[in-house]
Amino acid sequence: MVVRRKVHVLLIARSFHSYTPCFRVTTRGKRQRSKSKQQAKVELDHTRELDNDQATETVVDRSVGPEKDIESINKDFLQRTKGLEPDIELKQLPQIKQEFNQRYKDRYVKPSEDWYVNSWRSLTKPKIPLYKLINSDFQLITKLKAPNPMEFQPVQLMESPLNVGDFVLLKMRPNELAMCVSLPSSTMDPRYTFVTIDGTMCFATKNRVLLRIPHKLPAGIRSLIQPESHHKHLPIGTVKNFSNQTNILPIVARQLITSRYPAQISKLAWKDLPITTKKLQLLHRSLQNYMGPWQIPFFTLVGLVQKLDLNKALDDKNGINYLTSLVNNYHTVNDIPINSPTFVSTYWAIMQQQESNLWGEIHLNTALLSPISVTIIPLKSQHLYYAQVIEKLEANSYREVNKFVKLVNERKYRDISALYPSVIQLLKDFAAGNFHNNGIIVALISKIFRKIERYKDCDITRDICQDLINEITPNSIPNPLLLNMDLALPASSKLVKWQQKLYDLTNIEELQWKKSGTDDDRYDFGDLRVFCIDSETAHEIDDGVSVKNYGRDGLYTLYIHIADPTSMFPESTNVDIEGISTDILNVALKRSFTTYLPDTVVPMLPQSICHLSDLGKQGQRTKTISFSVDVKITSKCSGKSIEIMYDSFKIRKGIVSNFPKATYEDVDRILGTPNSEASPVKKDLESLSMISKLLREQRIKNSNAVIFGEGFNKGLVMLNADSEGELTEVTFSDQEETLSTILVSEMMILANTLTGRYFAENKIGGVFRCYKQLPLGEVAQQQYDSMITSTKKGIFPKLKDIVKLSSLLNSSFYTGRPFRHEMIGAKQYLTVTSPLRRFPDLINHLQIHRHLQKKPLCFNQTQIDSLIWPIQSRADILKRASRNSSTYWTLNYLKKLTKLEPERTFDVMVTSVPQNGFTGCVFPDLSFARGTLKLHPSSMHYPMIGDIVKNCKISKIDCLEGMLELEKL
Repeated sequence: MVVRRKVHVLLIARSFHSYTPCFRVTTRGKRQRSKSKQQAKVELDHTRELDNDQATETVVDRSVGPEKDIESINKDFLQRTKGLEPDIELKQLPQIKQEFNQRYKDRYVKPSEDWYVNSWRSLTKPKIPLYKLINSDFQLITKLKAPNPMEFQPVQLMESPLNVGDFVLLKMRPNELAMCVSLPSSTMDPRYTFVTIDGTMCFATKNRVLLRIPHKLPAGIRSLIQPESHHKHLPIGTVKNFSNQTNILPIVARQLITSRYPAQISKLAWKDLPITTKKLQLLHRSLQNYMGPWQIPFFTLVGLVQKLDLNKALDDKNGINYLTSLVNNYHTVNDIPINSPTFVSTYWAIMQQQESNLWGEIHLNTALLSPISVTIIPLKSQHLYYAQVIEKLEANSYREVNKFVKLVNERKYRDISALYPSVIQLLKDFAAGNFHNNGIIVALISKIFRKIERYKDCDITRDICQDLINEITPNSIPNPLLLNMDLALPASSKLVKWQQKLYDLTNIEELQWKKSGTDDDRYDFGDLRVFCIDSETAHEIDDGVSVKNYGRDGLYTLYIHIADPTSMFPESTNVDIEGISTDILNVALKRSFTTYLPDTVVPMLPQSICHLSDLGKQGQRTKTISFSVDVKITSKCSGKSIEIMYDSFKIRKGIVSNFPKATYEDVDRILGTPNSEASPVKKDLESLSMISKLLREQRIKNSNAVIFGEGFNKGLVMLNADSEGELTEVTFSDQEETLSTILVSEMMILANTLTGRYFAENKIGGVFRCYKQLPLGEVAQQQYDSMITSTKKGIFPKLKDIVKLSSLLNSSFYTGRPFRHEMIGAKQYLTVTSPLRRFPDLINHLQIHRHLQKKPLCFNQTQIDSLIWPIQSRADILKRASRNSSTYWTLNYLKKLTKLEPERTFDVMVTSVPQNGFTGCVFPDLSFARGTLKLHPSSMHYPMIGDIVKNCKISKIDCLEGMLELEKL
């Protein structure tokens, strides 16, 4: 510091450095003639006042006084400058070092020590001195006794739901693995906690998981995340729920547990990505079907990538034969280990190649939280076709695009249809959702719409695209989602058209001959009344129920009769056939289920087979697979109870012919009409109704079954024909539970539960239906248990409760293993009651036929396991398609309503934790009207899950995308 008339000599200690005093002092006077003379002078007193006449420049480069003088100078300076810069505090080096060490200890060292000592209590954990915990020797880390997640078996995904320790890819971070470190804490916050490789903490519900690798933590670890302890320093943790509470992942937990394997898997996956990409390109050539898209099980594809030898595949002479042989002879089974890095790199490589239109959507199962299939797009009709279309449209500075746009602006639609069919098809595929991660297509369509006068200021959405298609071709399909390639309806695929042709050419006379074969091995139920309770508009009637009341000791026999279409196929009797050989059954496997959409129904089996197999034709002898069991009703002071006589359970091939007319409405009317002298029909129905209610009570009280109450499934979409005969008029109905629906559902559940038990006891391979409850945090588990307790008291969860609990509920799935179905309350659950509508039931019927004939089973366990993946994939695709179509029509209804009433407001229910001023919501009376609510900026308190927010206005709708946005006024 240089001050006129005075010179102050200062020493300032900054950061971690110490300075040797070296002062430059400026004086005024004659310039010194030589440095030697200046150095020979007596020591200069740097604190005394200098005369102007003696101004001179003096350089001193030596120690200034003893150390205590320097300390006093520092102290004096710090005292006098205190407060000059409020945000800057000048400290001496020893103090800085001391405070740094204390902060490091409080923030990092102590939490790691506490976690290692208190949260990991195991005799098998590595013995690491506390002072060496952080940055421990790698050799110590490798001694951890934990399962190796570098490979896993697909069945592990079925054995356990998402839990702490699992590795995942998240939608918010799809390019890096994270570990699940904490479970949902409550119904008010159903988010899991995940940490990335670098320790970044993030929160998400399970529906944000794209991929999961099962992994169990080392024994003895109680928790990984812990609240940050209070200290006098700024917190370093992450806020989840409360601003005054931060959470941390101790460094030692990250280094030893959460980052080790994810880092290794990610590193290997990125390293293998170029090779995996090349392998997928080669496999696509052998897997693609020129007639149309199809789905391959994801684990089959990963297994092929693992097994493929690039050197052999690229061989000029034998490469094609090698690939063909590999694809044709490879069969995935659940006991083949999946390499985790290959699993991840395959997912990443497919996402990259989606932009080239080689692969379609990756289908995710919401129970396993894993990809289970991917759509293979035809090479010629899709990949090469659109490559040529794009090249043509981009040529000569988008000359063809400009011509197309000019015609659109001039509304010359006939010319467009004649000259640009490829552009129309491009727009149709975009509206139908047939492009995935394809930035080139999106950019091209955006360029087209930005040049069209009436659309240039609009957001580019699939709805806008469909609007233009409707202008160009007014007779377009009302619901563009029916053209989605994954839905695979005849309108969108040559392959499906060929399959439908096969169905249409089914030889009815031959089937009738097979059906009229010998009945010697069938039990004739004679005049036993069989009630086929269904709606008037049912497309297939494949089940009926009967009851026999013995009139003593409360004994009854229950019968569940199921249609028997499998008796028409040679697989049911011919022991030389193993697996599926009939063309019709192969097509039925690809369909797997009857497709039910608001605007169309596509049967799984040919209509001729359904017609011949249907129950309910009075007086017509009809073949069945019949299940029966005795039950005993006991009257007590507390009410009636039911005992199922498991030893009496029988499965028989039967014949029934007495079908009293019985729709749901008929049964409800009969049961609701008092009659002192009841008819035999009414007596049977009253017995069945009474028994069904007791069966339900027993499932709830003894097996913790979950039953939803009022408000569930409201606003189901129904379509009516408009003036031109098109199904476009939307109405809504609520699914109500009545005595008849309870009767039917409980009888079917009983048959499926008893048959599952029978298959398990007799070691018969079959397709089971399973539900695994999610592991939850302590409070969340208490809230779930409270719901179970209320259900046992007859208080079923209503819409608000369902919304709160929905994120804590899992999804059911198909499996070849006899796992529990915890939602229904069954130890085993094997579906057999809808063989005309569900392929799993057909498989189980074929097994029953062979078992009853004491012949070798049609399917071994390996074949059952390989069938699970395509069946589950199709189930997920149809479930999503049904939801998307219902959402499309519901949002269409709201879109028209808001055009008629622009100022219309709505009340919505909150469905997610508010974040950044937004929250999820649903219309309480319209189950498929789900969207995002922008909360009012001035709101002091955000609503909680289950709360009703009033006066909300729709700000944006994209019906095809299923996007609905609202604002709180």
